[in-house]
Amino acid sequence: MARPYQLYVDQTYKFVSDVVRGCARVLEVGCGRGDVARLLGREGISVTAIDLKLVDSRPSPGVKFVEADFLRFEDAPFDAVIFTSSLHHIHPLQAAIDRAHRLLAPGGTLVAEEFDLDAPRPLTARWYYDMQELLAAADLYPAERVDPPSNDDPRMRWLDAHVHTPPLATGRQMLTAIASRFAIRDTTRCPYLFRYLCNGLPDDERGGKIAAHVLMTEQRRITSAALDAVGLRIVAMSQ
Repeated sequence: MARPYQLYVDQTYKFVSDVVRGCARVLEVGCGRGDVARLLGREGISVTAIDLKLVDSRPSPGVKFVEADFLRFEDAPFDAVIFTSSLHHIHPLQAAIDRAHRLLAPGGTLVAEEFDLDAPRPLTARWYYDMQELLAAADLYPAERVDPPSNDDPRMRWLDAHVHTPPLATGRQMLTAIASRFAIRDTTRCPYLFRYLCNGLPDDERGGKIAAHVLMTEQRRITSAALDAVGLRIVAMSQ
């Protein structure tokens, strides 16, 4: 049984690896701990993994870690540029898309594993906060990670918890910016709220079982249209 953090790393890796398999050079933007980059490197892909502040730069076969600002990053052309839950943070958004286009070889692929800030309607936000509060009541989730209530309006509670300077990009904004420089090949909506809960669950087998159940429940409710899919996956080709 995968631990909570590994569960969502595996979800990202499965998506990304299917898209970039066969690429020789890949750039991952916002690599975090570097787990996705390391998994791709084991497949024989040459990966450059960048972040504004590297958390873990331990050497790994096929991976070069670079602490850098993506908007100023220069290198030889890549076959694919991957944003792993990072594009919504980069400002200005259009500058990030322009930089990705510049760093890609002709016909290269842009891959974004993201979330859509605007996606959760009140029922979806309520389900998420019910899960947070239930797990916190069971001492399985830190109480300080539970978002403060906002006048009993779960959607406003969600939006208030995501106030950021500069503002986070929404799904629509990311799609519009990407479409200005790339041909969008595919967009997919998928579970994402489980990832927030994974970050607070116990980092052990018990936490992994809970995380897997939350993921399964979120996916089942999305399939039955009882929840909005907050995850957004985008694949686009340079023109």
